[in-house]
Amino acid sequence: MAHLRKVGSGFQIQYYLNGRKHYKSLSKNTPDAVAKAELKRLEADIALHKASIKKFGEDKGCIEFITLEEMTDKVLEAKRHEVADETISRNRYSMQLLMEVLGKDFLVADFKSTHLDQFKNARFEKAKSEYARKGWSFDEDKIKRGINKELENLRTVFRAAERKGIIPIEWVPRIQKLRVDRRRLPAVLGKNNIIAFANQLNGEARLAFWIIRYTGARRGEIARKFVGDDRGLKWKHIDWMRNQIRLYGKKKEKLVPLHPHLRKILLDRKNEIGDNFHPEEHVISFVRDTLSDYF
Repeated sequence: MAHLRKVGSGFQIQYYLNGRKHYKSLSKNTPDAVAKAELKRLEADIALHKASIKKFGEDKGCIEFITLEEMTDKVLEAKRHEVADETISRNRYSMQLLMEVLGKDFLVADFKSTHLDQFKNARFEKAKSEYARKGWSFDEDKIKRGINKELENLRTVFRAAERKGIIPIEWVPRIQKLRVDRRRLPAVLGKNNIIAFANQLNGEARLAFWIIRYTGARRGEIARKFVGDDRGLKWKHIDWMRNQIRLYGKKKEKLVPLHPHLRKILLDRKNEIGDNFHPEEHVISFVRDTLSDYF
């Protein structure tokens, strides 16, 4: 049912629950008698769980047995109606990468800064191998920026777990990002580049490009995710009197100025529609992925 073994100057208990292997590490210099008592207590809790008398882990003290996988599932389920689906997917993907390194049954209580170092090193070496396999020019800063995005997602999940009472605050790790060269200026398109880009597009794809160009909108703020989706930019969201456009994205809304050039482009499009114009219609009829294909 459960096994106790010596690990360095401490102990580790291995046990099975619901067909899955779990581990519990005891602190260094734990006396033998205390370790054996903890083993018996754990076996008793498992026996009660199997007998359907008391669910394993329902005691507040048993929070120490929560695994990375269990914490991830609890956090993302709790956040499901609070953030966009894309955010949930990014958070889950980064946690899965962490679990690939440490194991999905790794106890959150045992998580230390050294495990973060282990994760960073593993991700960096895997990225290097991928660059070599594809014959890409090695870019250390680009790899580090990618890892930093994954670390930010890990931080989000751990902090959410603490806020929602899933883990205590002292279990939230202090995550330090990798240092990158911040002297690099951002790459931007010049006027000629922008015009050349637009000239490669036609119809609504070209219109979508100009909307993004003049408003800074995300793809998901102007195009629907799927056919039948009611989200996306509609004609009613354009306030011609106040020269504003109302954008919705990531469960937030914002008002942005309607640039004179964009106003003319939109008015020309509205006149093209003619009698078929309706305020409830989408300005861009494409779904997001189709728009990406055009771009």
